[in-house]
Amino acid sequence: MLDCPLASGLIREVTLARKAAIAASGTLLALLPGAASAASFWPVSPQSEQASSIVFLFWLVMAIAAVFLFSVLGALLFMIVRFRGRPGQPDPRQRYGSLRLEMWWTAIPVTLLVVVFGFMLRELNKEIAIAPDALEITVIGHQWWWEYRYPGDVVAANELHIPAGRQVRLNLQSADVVHNFWVPDLAGKEQTIPGTNNVWTFTAGKAGTYDGACSEYCGTQHGWMRLTVIADPPQAFEAWLAAQKQAPVTLSSHQDALRLYAGNACGGCHTIQGVSGGKAAPDLSHIGSRTTIGAGVLPNTPENMARWVQDPQAVKPGVLMPSFHLTDQQAREIAALLEDLK
Repeated sequence: MLDCPLASGLIREVTLARKAAIAASGTLLALLPGAASAASFWPVSPQSEQASSIVFLFWLVMAIAAVFLFSVLGALLFMIVRFRGRPGQPDPRQRYGSLRLEMWWTAIPVTLLVVVFGFMLRELNKEIAIAPDALEITVIGHQWWWEYRYPGDVVAANELHIPAGRQVRLNLQSADVVHNFWVPDLAGKEQTIPGTNNVWTFTAGKAGTYDGACSEYCGTQHGWMRLTVIADPPQAFEAWLAAQKQAPVTLSSHQDALRLYAGNACGGCHTIQGVSGGKAAPDLSHIGSRTTIGAGVLPNTPENMARWVQDPQAVKPGVLMPSFHLTDQQAREIAALLEDLK
């Protein structure tokens, strides 16, 4: 092994270059169409008119950047080969300044910026006609979960169901700090700001499940403030909405769990239709039908639900739900109750 400052520095440089190459190759692979299925947030597969506008600008800038990248690399390689130093060749004559070159290198970027700016204005000025049957939903950002309020006093959390092919208008609000609602496949990013109502309008072109997240740092568990938009066929959405209006029908078989629920004052924060009416935490009336727990931190399984209710701080540190020091049996009983709330 070499043991000198020069060798150590060289090794560090090689290691950093290798890491940079791996990161760059990973980024390029992520842009390939085949990578879409493996990525949680694939920003160039638009499923709405608004998302298509964003993707058009994305590819426009990428194309311009690619032309410059390969032009500069090509010119660099050509000059390395064509004008490389040869044995006995004197040093080249030094030249300082070129007004013509400086003018070109000023005019080209300015022209490109003007072109991109023009296309951006064109996309921004596209008017969104308000459909007469548009569905209005209120979205409230919390640390660190999402609340959805539908017409008819239907309340859900973290999984936003919408009808495919029908315009949706989201009234974006916040209960605490600034969050940012982002579903790449459906539209851009829009902030939820305390005391402000921002409107976000889009139409999901086809039924499917679309991943999203808060895209503005909002506290300790910002990274686990995920969300899912489920675009249902119109009839399936109406059936889901009707089911959400119904109170749970399986409560009678979980009397021990309901006593634990009441004894630990869970109802002070959570709502279960016919049992409690807390508003500070996610509505649990139909939590068993959701795919994740804790805004995406765990898949919704009986084992994970028991783990969550027994010690949420161990799963999602900083979450506002405290640990009630339940026994394993008590946690399983409450988890069984929650899993039955479909």
